[in-house]
Amino acid sequence: MQVLKVLAIVSVAATMALALAHPLELPGKMRLGKEPYIDVQRIYYPGFAIGGFAESLALLLTLILLLLTPGHTSTF
Repeated sequence: MQVLKVLAIVSVAATMALALAHPLELPGKMRLGKEPYIDVQRIYYPGFAIGGFAESLALLLTLILLLLTPGHTSTF
């Protein structure tokens, strides 16, 4: 159960970090012209595609953790 908790927290943290990366990188991207912006998007895209897997994993692990946690306990 502890391993499941750690995996769920790490996958949710990775998902949140990628979500936060978008607004944090926006000021730098706003300074780019059209062509450099498109080049930068090609660089970032594979990493964020992997992040989509982390998001699905986070949802799945959190659901499993919810289903395995007894409802009558303070942990729930």
